Amino acid sequence: MTPSMSSFRIIYSERFLEHNTGPGHPENGGRLAAVVAALRDHPMAPQLEWVEPRDRNPLPWINAVHDPAYVLALQRIAERGGGRLDADTPVSAASYDTALLAVAAWLDGVDHVLQGVSARPPGGFVLARPPGHHAERVCGMGFSLLCNAAIAAH
Repeated sequence: MTPSMSSFRIIYSERFLEHNTGPGHPENGGRLAAVVAALRDHPMAPQLEWVEPRDRNPLPWINAVHDPAYVLALQRIAERGGGRLDADTPVSAASYDTALLAVAAWLDGVDHVLQGVSARPPGGFVLARPPGHHAERVCGMGFSLLCNAAIAAH
């Protein structure tokens, strides 16, 4: 679909499903897949503009909000095949790269909205995981590896 003022942008990638939280974890790819299926089947589906996050390096934005030592530790946990940041926050082999992609998607969402500031702001929604609103400067928690919300606000 071509972008227009009547379209609503959804920033999404199937790569978000690669963040594996393990069997029985409440934050899992099935939740995201169900939302995607519902949106694709919704009556307003023709007005949705689905876009992939841009290929960008979000580390400068991440390191402005998170301690770079924590970000490096997160990367190393993923490179070793995964682990846990706390009882609720698993990290899989793909989690670090998926978390970077989620931050890139949030930054794209901010860019999209700011493009319309002089007129009517365009609508949009970032449909990403791992979630990103509970992590603190030096640690992830509450299913969140990075604080996408704070990074995007910064």
